[in-house]
Order: sequence, then structure tokens, then C-alpha cells
Amino acid sequence: MATAMRAATAFFSPSVSSSPNPRQHQHPFFSARRGRTHPRRRLRALPATELTLEELNPSVDLLRKTAEAVGDFRKTPIYIVGTDCNAKRNIAKLLANSIIYRYLCSEDLLEDVLGGKEALATFRETDEKGYLEVETEGLKQLTSMGSLVLCCGDGAVMNSTNLGLLRHGVSIWIDVPLELAVNDMLKSMGANAISDPDSFSKAMGKLRQRYDNLKERYANSDVTVSVQNVASQLGYGSVDSLSLEDMVIEIVRQIEKLVKAKAMMEAAGKPE
Repeated sequence: MATAMRAATAFFSPSVSSSPNPRQHQHPFFSARRGRTHPRRRLRALPATELTLEELNPSVDLLRKTAEAVGDFRKTPIYIVGTDCNAKRNIAKLLANSIIYRYLCSEDLLEDVLGGKEALATFRETDEKGYLEVETEGLKQLTSMGSLVLCCGDGAVMNSTNLGLLRHGVSIWIDVPLELAVNDMLKSMGANAISDPDSFSKAMGKLRQRYDNLKERYANSDVTVSVQNVASQLGYGSVDSLSLEDMVIEIVRQIEKLVKAKAMMEAAGKPE
């Protein structure tokens, strides 16, 4: 309990949000008109590594499309849930840059506070109650931030309290092929793990079990966007042909549909 409260306090205190940590300072509100830009290139949905916010520079066309679609949605927080992997994080970052939102990742922030990925994994496995309390505290405070894309850890969907807090914004499940997450996991473990077929099988089994346990909770999200489904809809033979911009356009399209549906429901409920 003490560990959980220490993590929660440091995690969401003003000192963390303004810390000199490079992961925090590489993403102030993005503007296409300011700062240094990187050369344009097709942004693959499934790069081998997690890209920085500066590398994920949206095209003018994407900025135009998202501006037209989002409209009055501005200042509503967006919560990204789903299996953690580089694809999920890269999509969330490009989405934030495209709609001029701030980007934060709860797992990154907790790693900074607790001392790395292994420390976070240990905390999550040995004190699940405390881990969920940290997520609850964070979601309570971040719901007031408005223009934010928050890439959430699984704690955001693991109890009814946290699922309820996601209702303060729009929750989006980015459903990615589990092979991507397994490959990311093995790369973080080193070359021996990547080359060992038994390591892949064990990691896939563990991740599949976790996915099966959580998929119904992920599905409570306002919007579901599947990498495989988007690739199929666009006529691609493989998800490798998909771009990050393809994914962001589909997410924004789904948000636009959600906003219109809510507006129609509100209009129908008003007395004439």
C-alpha cells in the first residue's frame, strides 16, 4: 500500500509533469507551424521500435482531415487501451500530434517513478491492488486535463471504478496482432530471447492468456479499431502495408461517428 501511494503521489504530482525527463519534454502541445520538423516519410503502423513524438510528424493532409472531423470534440480526453506494444504507442502519439493534443503514457510515467520496466512489472505482479489504486488516482486527476491522449496500462480496465473514469472522455481500444507485442517483449529481453523459439511460445502463451482475460473489458471502450480489420477494409494483403496515418484516420472517423450519434441522442431527448 505504501508503495502504491508513493507511486501515485509522485506519478501525478506537478513535479512529474514538468520534470526534465526527456520522455516528458519531447511532447509539449504539437504545432505544425513551430519547432523543428523531420523529413516526411510513410509512417508504417508496425515499425520495429517506438518512435518519438518529433518523428511522428503528421502530413498537412492528415492535419486537415482530423481538423474537419474532430470539430467540437476538442478538449475531450482520449484514453487508449489494449495490449501494450510499439504499434499502440506510435498510433496514439500520431493521433495526439494530428489533433493538437498532449500525449502521455501511464506505463512510461510509472516506470520513471518506480525505476524501470522490471520494477513496474514486479509492482504490478506482487501488488495488483496497489497498481489499480495508482491507475485510479491517475485517471481521477487526468480527467480534468482535457486535450490529452493518454496511453493507458491494463489497470485502466481491470476494475469497474477505472472503467467508470474512462467515461469522462472517449476510450479507444486499439486491437493489435499479439505477435507484435510478443516481438516487442522479446526484443526488450535481448538477442537470445529473440532467437529462441521456446521463448516466443512461452511469451505468446502468457500474453494470450492475459488478452483473453481482458478482451471483454477492452471491448467496453467507446471505439474499437482493429489493425487487421483496417488493413482488410483498405484492401491490403497484409498489416505490413498499413500506415500509421491509415490508423489515425480510421480512429478519427470513428470518433466523428460517435460524436454525431451522441449529438443526435441529445437532440432527441430535448423537449420540443
